[in-house]
Amino acid sequence: MTLRRDRLSLLLSEVGPVNPLPPVAGLLDPPYALDFSDVPPHIARGAAYGGVRTVFPYLLQDGYRRAPRLSTVDGVVLENPFVRATFLPGLGGRLWSLVDRATGRELLFRPEVLQPANLALRGAWFAGGVEWNIGTRGHCPFTCDPLHAAVVTRPDGTQALRMWEYERMRGVVFQVDAWLPPDSPVLLVGVRIRNPGAETVPVYWWSNAAVPQTPETVVRAPADTAFLASYTGRVERVPARDLVPGRQIKAVDYFYEVPDEVEQPWVEAVGGLVQASTGRLRGRKLFCWGETVGGRHWQEWLGGGAYCEIQAGLATTQYEHLPLPGGESWSWVESYGPVPPGDLSSALEVFEETADLPVGEGLCVGSGWGALEDRLTPGISTAATPFTTTGPEQAPWVALLDAGFLPVGDPVSYVAGEHWRKLLESSPQNWAVAYHLGVMAHAEGDAETARVRYLESLAHKDTSWALRALGVLDGSADLLVAAHGMDPYRWQLAVEAVGALLAAGRAAEALAFVDGLPESVRSHGRLRLAEVRASLAAGAPGRAAEVLRSGFEVDDLREGEVSLDALWAQACPDDPLPARYDFRMKPV
Repeated sequence: MTLRRDRLSLLLSEVGPVNPLPPVAGLLDPPYALDFSDVPPHIARGAAYGGVRTVFPYLLQDGYRRAPRLSTVDGVVLENPFVRATFLPGLGGRLWSLVDRATGRELLFRPEVLQPANLALRGAWFAGGVEWNIGTRGHCPFTCDPLHAAVVTRPDGTQALRMWEYERMRGVVFQVDAWLPPDSPVLLVGVRIRNPGAETVPVYWWSNAAVPQTPETVVRAPADTAFLASYTGRVERVPARDLVPGRQIKAVDYFYEVPDEVEQPWVEAVGGLVQASTGRLRGRKLFCWGETVGGRHWQEWLGGGAYCEIQAGLATTQYEHLPLPGGESWSWVESYGPVPPGDLSSALEVFEETADLPVGEGLCVGSGWGALEDRLTPGISTAATPFTTTGPEQAPWVALLDAGFLPVGDPVSYVAGEHWRKLLESSPQNWAVAYHLGVMAHAEGDAETARVRYLESLAHKDTSWALRALGVLDGSADLLVAAHGMDPYRWQLAVEAVGALLAAGRAAEALAFVDGLPESVRSHGRLRLAEVRASLAAGAPGRAAEVLRSGFEVDDLREGEVSLDALWAQACPDDPLPARYDFRMKPV
């Protein structure tokens, strides 16, 4: 087996800068209420446990555009006589390619263009390969971020690729060890989630593999039934033998009801990829986009090509979280290849015996948050998963720890937790300290404390940051317009301001606001969409139709969002919906 660095030439659109405005308003709720009346009680209980109202303290990644160019990306290749696996540590550790060397066949789906789209917890996400999801339901916070990565040399001289990171919502450390025994027809991946804290925390993990889809593709798992979720709210038990993704009319999730007696759960695209694991990773799922125009459009939007996903998780469904006690860890081994893996128990023994080995040659550097938090919670950093350096995002918080004060300046990052709150409260007060205390309270749903802190911040100094935060808290269009006036080239502020004006029934003002924007802001897809909405609300359907007919793209269009087709129907009721605006994932 060989492990080597590689440089891949990929057509991709850059993820772009993060949105510096903290996501305090909460996650976007689905347009339906979940109905678990047809599922076992333990699934309903798991779905009621561990949810989050926001991805704070992470910042959103919405700075991407649809402007692909040929770029060079660092990769790590593991290869033996049977399979060749290529990982992208700089992009969430994605397993980007898995080739069956006997046939030369690629087992994973890889789009022609690596194109970020608004499908992840933080926004940006791209299709293809195998991704590792942790935190809460959704594509994980690291899907477009680098992970720490290094070579691990085992006592027998073989090498493994280790990738690891600190997950900030739950305060846990995860590691992914990938290796290829010389005689193995499958790639082996060991995963460990470690809770270094004292308190029990909710955990979530799903490994999602994208596989090519043809009209004949059949997906199979060791289950006769599954829980079907078709984005209407109801989760119902249905037959699930030999599912054919190409026959699914609308987008659906099938969560297989794998029997307890199955010691080594698996799922396969028959004739293609087989994914299996040891028993800890019990859940199995099929996701397909459906055969609507919108479902096919989404796949084109994500870089082209038809695909479905076979997935594996800790719980039966992705609505659930499981409790991981303080000081404990969970481990399992997954396999990926063209054939079933055989018994994985020995591979799990190898992984558990080597998971604490120190890392060697570094391959990629992740975030500095683990190093920062290790100063407050010793044990986050270990020889196996070292967090040793901080960067610009952590610099203000390093100053707070070392000097006892928070530097005054535009926020570059945010923190959460009682220990940080106490440090801020005991530091010299300024507008930035009060603002951060307000944001922390806001993210936790404590509106009263947040309002007090935002007003304190504004008493120190008028800033767009505190004005915007208070405007979001109170739904105040005037405050959001004022915040934008202090930072007129930040398009996200403009989107929030015009949205608040429309919500307040002030359509004419919203339209005038759009007219006054700098062209570089007004041309953004979200603002073009806002102009259409404002035109319709102001009684100017002709203007709305003109904007729509001119053609524009909303780079950060959200999965399941149907605003474009609804607006077209209002502005151009006599004209058919153009395919470019059709993202409807249900039959019309």
